[in-house]
Amino acid sequence: MNRRMLSREDESTTEVTVTREDQDHINKFSTLHQKQGLLKDELEKKSQEKEYIEDVSNELELADEDDLIPYKIGDSFLHLPLEEVMQLLEANKEEVGKEVKEIVEKMGANERVMSGLKVELYSKFGKAINLEV
Repeated sequence: MNRRMLSREDESTTEVTVTREDQDHINKFSTLHQKQGLLKDELEKKSQEKEYIEDVSNELELADEDDLIPYKIGDSFLHLPLEEVMQLLEANKEEVGKEVKEIVEKMGANERVMSGLKVELYSKFGKAINLEV
């Protein structure tokens, strides 16, 4: 007869039934985790875009006020007066800043929901579930 000694980990392992509600919470956590990754990527892109706009604005401060500056709109470049280009850049910077703020708010809201789900799921499943990312 082959007997095996149970370790403490084996002794503490118990079967936990996964209900439909539990599975829904796990799925919700997974979906939010994926969204967080996408939002993080989008945040990086928007932050780089904002930084680029600031760099261009700083460079244009050195330009002559009478110069026409090429400004890209869609696929075309238009030659606009420096003052108008600076106004357009400022408006773009503000718009990108708003988008960055919205992304950060979405990420914060997702993180709060994920934290709540983690607490709930870990309290029920303990070490039987891994939600660490």
